[in-house]
Amino acid sequence: MYRAIPVKAKFTDVELAFWVNQCEHANSLTNSAIYHTRQSHYSKLEQQGDAFTLYWRGDELRYGWKTYKCDTTYPGLDKALKDSPHYKAMAAQSAQQTLKTVGESIVGYNGLVQKYYKGEVDKPSLPKYRKRGGLAGVTFPRQALNYKDGWFYPSISRDTKPHLLTEIKLQLPDFIDSDWVREVTVRPRLGEMWIDWVIDDGKQPVDNNPNLDYTQAWSFDHGGTNWLTGVSTHGKSLIIDGRKLKNMNQGYCRLVAKYKQGKSEFYWDSNLDRVQCKRNNQMRDAVNKAARFIVNQCLNDRVGNIIVGWNEGQKSGSNMGKRNNQNFVVIPTGRLIERLKQLCKEYGIVLTVTEEAYTSKASFLDGDSLPKHGEKPVGWKPSGDRVNRGLYRSRDGHLINADCNASANIMRKVATQLGLNLVEVGRASLTVPQRFDLFTRLNRSYRKRCAGALLAPVATSV
Repeated sequence: MYRAIPVKAKFTDVELAFWVNQCEHANSLTNSAIYHTRQSHYSKLEQQGDAFTLYWRGDELRYGWKTYKCDTTYPGLDKALKDSPHYKAMAAQSAQQTLKTVGESIVGYNGLVQKYYKGEVDKPSLPKYRKRGGLAGVTFPRQALNYKDGWFYPSISRDTKPHLLTEIKLQLPDFIDSDWVREVTVRPRLGEMWIDWVIDDGKQPVDNNPNLDYTQAWSFDHGGTNWLTGVSTHGKSLIIDGRKLKNMNQGYCRLVAKYKQGKSEFYWDSNLDRVQCKRNNQMRDAVNKAARFIVNQCLNDRVGNIIVGWNEGQKSGSNMGKRNNQNFVVIPTGRLIERLKQLCKEYGIVLTVTEEAYTSKASFLDGDSLPKHGEKPVGWKPSGDRVNRGLYRSRDGHLINADCNASANIMRKVATQLGLNLVEVGRASLTVPQRFDLFTRLNRSYRKRCAGALLAPVATSV
């Protein structure tokens, strides 16, 4: 399986100057390719004679180009820009990788044009120019890298090599085997340089894991203070605490407001770079910890299914007030789902993402129907009600955790589809879920115990 592992680079001043120069050339080469693409595209449109059209933009009548597919391809870009000074300043294969990214953008544009005429998307536009004088990532395929004594030596162009003041090399991280490396990218990010190691460790996705029971599942409902609330078909329940994430985001917002006080809306400096980088690292760490914890929980319990409730666009259209939006929208649940998709393939766990309409209102204990969003029947009413924050009361007066009720309903939405048995999911498992703090409670031996749990076979009933 291919993976991309980002590692913060530690360059000397001379090495940093070299990589900044290479990133500047990559940025300029990208702009040159986009300029060539636009000019050749508009030149062909002018030859057609009827390439202009009238159209409305808001309340104004505008005059512009019609939308046609672009004929420029990567081979054409490579041929046209081979004599560019920016192309010659970079290693040949590295410059080709930069042009390939522009070629891929053109292919994506052509696909959008086709969908535009079917009415599926808005009017697309050709790739836009990068910021002048900015930096872009420099990519080296495996063929452009030489390995020796734990270091990778990237290819350097003939025009640049005479000006070098030191040997350019990249140290391979200890946890990566040199035979795994397929591509290396050096890129700028928030005032720092990062190295992306693209590797192939030889592992293949697991379709069916004999150590897991695919009639069992863990279901998760996401929120703010309770980031993830899970309910299992084994009658277990848990909460992954989200208060630490809220504190991190609140601290980030305070610092941004402090540094931008009295400045324009678009003001940015090195202090804001540092604050943004720290916050992004914290969120990525939280996503990785949560995804690993969920997968390990499934491995411990021999559970073959993970169900996550998620409505597309629910965060972009959230209107819960300024304070609640700040605590809910910025929590990276979408990134967590993407991380789970990657991890589940390694262990043969089936991940199901389903819409969660009415799961918080309906009563699981009373078996209320669960309509989809926009399909609620006339006169539909839940049997229970949410009497307090975090507390749900069923029709018979039983009090259970409101988030556990929602999580169980999410599981019930796909129970028939996945063939799940919900007999063990009762009032006891929905009342007092166990709370976990990803940053303080879990120890290092937890992952080893979960990996060892796969060695024993699954107990089957006769």
